[in-house]
Amino acid sequence: MKIRKSYKSSANAEINLTALLDVVFSILAFFILISSALTLPNRIGIDLPVSDRNSKGDANSGDLKPEDVFVITLDPAGQMLSNGKSISPQKLEQDIRNFLANSSRGVVVLSADNPSVSYQLVINRLAELRAIAGNRVAIATSRS
Repeated sequence: MKIRKSYKSSANAEINLTALLDVVFSILAFFILISSALTLPNRIGIDLPVSDRNSKGDANSGDLKPEDVFVITLDPAGQMLSNGKSISPQKLEQDIRNFLANSSRGVVVLSADNPSVSYQLVINRLAELRAIAGNRVAIATSRS
């Protein structure tokens, strides 16, 4: 007995993968969304700033007196001013070291509130001050 073929084979037969790709991309999108929702910012290792009002550190950490702050103003030309007067880098370094030696809680503040001062200039001057005063350097700007 001979079995007859009831279908015709075609050499141009194609498999349509559109539906399969739709399912694969849907599953991929699902896992991307779920993994981003499960990642908390504190797991990434970013140190976010904390307000003095919310910190549970030293109760006296936020109340600096005016004599504990040494303000240096940065002008658009890149010169550092102390009390409104231009000062040489050597004299400035000596003044900062004397200030920090006399004030145990002293902080050196770089005031860069002039809008025409470039960011690169602020970063360069901040690096110079950190070389002198270490972690006792802060930056101050004005609200715009």
